[in-house]
Amino acid sequence: MSGFFTHFQRLLSTLVSAVLLISTHANAATLVNCYDQKREMVTRTHPDNCQGQTVGDDEANAIRDRRRAYVQQSIDADKNPIIVGKRLMSIGAGFFVNTEGTLLTNAHVVKNCETLIVSRAGGELLPAHLIAIEPKIDLALIGTDFHPKQSAVFAPPDAPLPTSVAIIGYPNQGLPPIRPLLTQGIIMPSKLELTSSTPSPISIQADVRPGNSGGPVLDEFGRVIGVIFAAVDTPAVYKNTGRIVRDIGIAIPNRFSLVFLERNAITPTISKKITTETSKQDRILDEAGLFVARVECWRTN
Repeated sequence: MSGFFTHFQRLLSTLVSAVLLISTHANAATLVNCYDQKREMVTRTHPDNCQGQTVGDDEANAIRDRRRAYVQQSIDADKNPIIVGKRLMSIGAGFFVNTEGTLLTNAHVVKNCETLIVSRAGGELLPAHLIAIEPKIDLALIGTDFHPKQSAVFAPPDAPLPTSVAIIGYPNQGLPPIRPLLTQGIIMPSKLELTSSTPSPISIQADVRPGNSGGPVLDEFGRVIGVIFAAVDTPAVYKNTGRIVRDIGIAIPNRFSLVFLERNAITPTISKKITTETSKQDRILDEAGLFVARVECWRTN
């Protein structure tokens, strides 16, 4: 009898293994590599649950390798600070307004910083110095030894605001980004009748995070229509009004930015929309990478 049970257990074990193998193969066959471009991540999921782009195994492995290298770079940067005796306090964005290396950013990004470091998408980084600051409008200019081939192009201050925009910056994704990221946004309907010359801030429905501050808001032609400087404080709004307001960013319109630049002897490039001009939506991030930079604020420990 014991021999019968032993034989039965072996048979049952073999059948279970076979069923598990078949089940595993069946599940694997129904899963796809889902690429979340915004977070630069690939997950295995059912096709119906994929909210991103389906990619092959080779591309998925390449993306995972890039992600691992990205995480390691961020960890190494934290472990090995480039400014001895000082600590990285915050990260913001800025963008070149000329090819002499002058960046426009927010005043609060550079406030009380003992050392400023500017890095570009290619990995180059250089110290920077404060040129001008106006806390009342939350704008600042910093100088670097970079000589970008391309600087930002502004829309005219009286240009109508677009419906949709692209926000370029370094939004916190759990780790400090080392490359600029694009966040899609929609101008709030109440603001569409305004122009970028309006004295009112521009409200944008978008996932604005720490690290976006100082970054440009671009229209479909890649022109700057504003500078991100804040996000709506959801808990505070709820406490004061009882309303839940999420994912609202606030930008400084060109009316203020262009006057600020003029006051500091900077002549930016301003481009009027031409009817024959084509949209740059598909390549906005690539082109913005030429003039957007990461701004680091360092202070003594």
